[in-house]
Amino acid sequence: MHIPVISPIVKNLLRIASFAIYFLTLLSVYGGRVNPEYITLPAVMCLAAQWLVMLTLVISIIWIICRKYITGAAGLGTLILCWSTISVLTPFNLPRSPQPGAKTFTLMSWNVIHGWDQKQEGPTKQIGNPSFDYIRDSGADIVCLQEVRHLSGSEIPDFTPARQKELYKIYPYQAGIPEIDNKVLSKYPVEVIPASRFINESYDKNRYTFYKVNIEGHLVTLVNVHLMSPVLSNEERNVLTDADNIEGAKESFEDVKNTIWGKLKKSFRLRKKHAEVLRRALDKIEGPVIVCGDFNDVPQSYAYRIVRGADLKDAYGVAGFGPLVTFNKHKFWFHIDQILYRGQMKALTIDKGRLKNSDHYPVKATFEFTN
Repeated sequence: MHIPVISPIVKNLLRIASFAIYFLTLLSVYGGRVNPEYITLPAVMCLAAQWLVMLTLVISIIWIICRKYITGAAGLGTLILCWSTISVLTPFNLPRSPQPGAKTFTLMSWNVIHGWDQKQEGPTKQIGNPSFDYIRDSGADIVCLQEVRHLSGSEIPDFTPARQKELYKIYPYQAGIPEIDNKVLSKYPVEVIPASRFINESYDKNRYTFYKVNIEGHLVTLVNVHLMSPVLSNEERNVLTDADNIEGAKESFEDVKNTIWGKLKKSFRLRKKHAEVLRRALDKIEGPVIVCGDFNDVPQSYAYRIVRGADLKDAYGVAGFGPLVTFNKHKFWFHIDQILYRGQMKALTIDKGRLKNSDHYPVKATFEFTN
């Protein structure tokens, strides 16, 4: 098959555009290795890595089909150079079954934005609570929540005593620090571990909390994470939504240049610092560990790489399939909710819920304990 009759100039422009995309793919995939203290662009590009990888694959296949093998091979070569990152961003794993007699458990991580339903007018007028009804019916053994300060009707809309009773019958154990927006619901005994046991320096207490869970004799340290977001206003968050025409694109570009870029730069640098403190804490923790939550950053980003280190495995990289999106609003289609682990356990499956009442999707992983 040959490319239809196109002028040589257009063909060359298409080649140039293809090589530009290959370069951006490399920049995005390796952007997480560049310290955001020095330069922000690679960190921002890293957010788009999984989509640039998919685009590079499609472009390469098209060039090969059109018998332009050199250009197509250059794209495939780009993907080969990126493979160690691609295997985490867009893995291709089949679901696993537990070994006979192995103990399994499921863990769900979800930023529920205080139980607010973004499909309704506002929390003060909210009727029902689909998010907490979803948790009740999820079947998860352990639920790590972000953006919940109090498990009560004072914060969570329409969280009636009857709804609380239903939820707590399934999850008799609840743990969290008052005023810190990370909470845990569990079918197994769970208790808060003072962060001072692992951290002896100043840090932002809202970023992570530590717990000990006793899963039928298996003691697991659980770290519930909510790393710093760019704290964009609603208008700034709509920068991609508004860029649907030439005029809107111009205004969005001005917004990025004037305000959004500065907030992104600050958030990347703060996440780096928070990740470094957490990494030093993880180095002091013995035994099985699960680190999960809203990282506000993608796999292989700088903060992610620091937290993961050389000892943690990514549950999605081990058990997931294809690209993943965990944030569902403002066209920011990113995989920013992570589940990492280490110790004598293995991720068997990982699934994303489809409920869009929060701006994050719930992510649930099944683990088995191994000898």
